[in-house]
Amino acid sequence: MESRRDYQAALALRLEGKTYGEIRKSFQIPKSTLSTWFSSLKIDSEAKKVLESKKKNGYYKLVEFNKIRTLNIKKENENIRGEYESKIGRLNNRELMVLGAALYWGEGYKNFGLKNGGYPYMCLGNSDPSMIKVFVIFLYKFLKITKDRIKCQIMIYPSINPQKAIQYWQNITQIPSKNFRTQLAVSRASQGKRPSNLLPYGTLQLRVNNRQEFFKIKGLIDGITQTI
Repeated sequence: MESRRDYQAALALRLEGKTYGEIRKSFQIPKSTLSTWFSSLKIDSEAKKVLESKKKNGYYKLVEFNKIRTLNIKKENENIRGEYESKIGRLNNRELMVLGAALYWGEGYKNFGLKNGGYPYMCLGNSDPSMIKVFVIFLYKFLKITKDRIKCQIMIYPSINPQKAIQYWQNITQIPSKNFRTQLAVSRASQGKRPSNLLPYGTLQLRVNNRQEFFKIKGLIDGITQTI
């Protein structure tokens, strides 16, 4: 009987243009139950107008809520990032050494077939300008490799202007422009349909043709693994 009284009371509210949420608050009836009861219910035009108005207001409130939430999350992210940025401070030479070795460990080319007499050289590639800049500083300050010894190859796609790519990476690295060259790379998988804004300046590959420099970095990596 209680369920029946709830149904009649809920029906009256629905016919007045009340939403499922409003009815649920009044009678603690699950929305799924209300949907079962009233999904095929015919209501008059006035009640429809009331419901449509509430839905529209609810939508705008949701949009506004999401905007505020997005801004709050963005602000929180910036605060977290700023807090942890301040924990680093200025790097000393040892920290720069470890950082440079770690970058090469993760992004550098290491598979030269040394057991079969392959000739090694130092080579690291990435599209992140900050990473490239840090690694160039490591080469210059720690390994004492002058910038004129660093060769730069930019892997570009058909949509990328070669001269703009060279100018961009030259500004990042401050390596002489005569040390740059570009190479066109078209992925078979994408069949040349790669979005033009994905890598607007391509991927830069830094190379030093010297086996001693390669083994210096390999030694640093070995040192890191042995001290952990």
